[in-house]
Formats: sequence, C-alpha cells, structure tokens
Amino acid sequence: MICRPYFKRNIIFRIIFLLLISLVIMYNLNFHGDVDQFLNLSQKHLISCYFEEKQNNSLLELNPAEVPKNSIFFIETSCNHKNGINLNLRQGCAIESTASLNPNLNIFVLFVAPSFISDESDVVNRLKMFSNIKFRYINFVKYSHNTPLQDFVTSNTISTSQWPVSHASDLLRFLTLWKFGGTYLDLDVVLMKSFSGLTNFVSIESSSTIASLVLNFDVDTIGRTVSNTSIKDFSSNYRANDWGYNGPGVITRTLKKICETNRITDMNKQKCKGFMVFGTEAFCPISWTDWKMYFNTNTSHEVMVKLKDSIGIHVWNLHSKHTPINKGSKQPYGLVAEKYCPTIFSTAKSVF
Repeated sequence: MICRPYFKRNIIFRIIFLLLISLVIMYNLNFHGDVDQFLNLSQKHLISCYFEEKQNNSLLELNPAEVPKNSIFFIETSCNHKNGINLNLRQGCAIESTASLNPNLNIFVLFVAPSFISDESDVVNRLKMFSNIKFRYINFVKYSHNTPLQDFVTSNTISTSQWPVSHASDLLRFLTLWKFGGTYLDLDVVLMKSFSGLTNFVSIESSSTIASLVLNFDVDTIGRTVSNTSIKDFSSNYRANDWGYNGPGVITRTLKKICETNRITDMNKQKCKGFMVFGTEAFCPISWTDWKMYFNTNTSHEVMVKLKDSIGIHVWNLHSKHTPINKGSKQPYGLVAEKYCPTIFSTAKSVF
C-alpha cells in the first residue's frame, strides 16, 4: 500500500523537475537564438521544393549569360507547381502589362520550384506569345554561390522564418539585382507606364517606409552602392519573426544611410546621390489600409483620378487575393487590368 504523503511528494517532485527541464530548454533556445526555428518547424514544408533535384523535363535553368542589362524580373517563390508551372490571372496580368509596355526589355519570370511548364496553363500559354517574356528556373542554393548571401543561404536560416516563402522572395529580389542590376517587380503590380528613361529608383510606401515591391538598381556607381548596402543589410539584420523587416525594412534602412536622413519624405535625387525616390503616387496611390478601394465601384471615379499620375499600381495581394473582380463592373482594379493586360483579362470568364 502506497503512503499518501509520500505519493503526493513524489508527484510534486516530478512536476517541479519537469518545469525545471522546460525552463532550461527554453533558456538555451533563447540564448542561442533558435526559438524561431523551434517554433516554426511546421513552416519548412512551404519551401521544401527549393531543395529538390531538377528533373529532366523541368523548366530551363537561368543562364547568367542570357541576362542583358536593364532586364526586368518577377520571382515566384511558392512550391505550388508540382503539376507544372502555373500562374493565376492576376500574376499573368502583372507580367503582361510589363512586357507590353516595355517591348525592348527582357522580362524574366523566375521560379524556385524545379517543375515543368504546364501545357494546361492558359495564362502561361498566353504569356508565351510575348517574345520578350522568358520563364526560367533558379536553384535556391546554387543561385547564391559566390555572392554575399552564400553563407546565409547554405546555413538554411530561411527555414527558421515564420513566413519562409515571403522572406525567400525578399532575399531573391535583392540577390537578383545584386547579380544583374535591372528592375524587380512584385507579381501583384500592374504597370501603366513604360520604364523608358527611368533608372535607379524606388517608391515610397508610407510616410515611414520605402516599398520593396518595385526596385531598380543600375550597375553604375550609385546603383551598386544601393545594391551592396541592401544585400549586406539583409544578411546582417535578418529577422525570422518580422514579416516586413527583410523587405521594405532593408531598402528603407539602406536609403536612410545613403541619403543621410531618417525622414522618408526628405529623400530626393540630390540627397540620395542621384538615386530617385518616387512618392506614393508612383506605385502606391492607394495605401494598404485602403486596399478595398481597388474593388469598390462606389469610389471608382475617385480612385481612377488618383491613378492618373501613377507608373503602376500595387494591389496588396496579401489582403486582396480573395476579393473578386467582376468583369463588366467599374471596379478600379478591373478597369486597369482590362486596359493594361487585355490578353490575360479576356481569358477570365466572369471573375478576374
């Protein structure tokens, strides 16, 4: 027969022991900076394709020798291409608008997934009609070889991220422009004007942030300075638990250094040594807090007036991706898409 006082003491001892063990584990995780990795193991599957072998029928791998100066880059970092490279209508719209407005520039659509072109993808097949659009595969690890981000990539730090797909996109946009120069665009930007005559530029997103949705770094002195500073900032200050710190945060901190001011609204070509910082009207005429205005027919006229001086619009896909555009409506996003990506827009049946 078990003595009750002894039994109770034994239970209490075990509970205290387990609590102490838990505290030691958490202390060590905190001390070594591995808490995010411990908490985010479940997110690794989102980028599992980055480390798969390329198959014989996979998309053609990007050859650096084929990338001319002033190229434009889109980067798709999801692993949602097991059954063939595919793009949704809105991604296709972004690519078409850019290709049609810049017919003399090469448009590279880069995929990290080692997959093949899906013949069933109507969007991809429509885009293949444009001679300046090229679909290419990039190997996540190999692409970083002999670059300032090689150690970061090979350390697999990206797997500790709470948002690995987004942070991989941040990494690859800065890495790509470091390698080649040119222009990076998000896949939810619809271009409305040509990039002709524009070089070394970014756009303000808010009063405190420079956007990373569009980046143009030339290969001249100031372009290389911005590129080198950005890529160093990314690897040195990476935060796995902060969604925007490694994208908008990188270019914002970079330009604060180069322009020698902490005030975003004070940044201009003179202060920034020839680098152009456009106002919000260039790409973010509608802020992310008001993203629904792109889908609201009641404020359509007001929005379209706001867009008249824009180079392009960013439609805040993170928030808006599930909000429909009904063909034939006066929703501003739909009006812009119908005009600037007519080929892709026409493939939508009733909803874009």
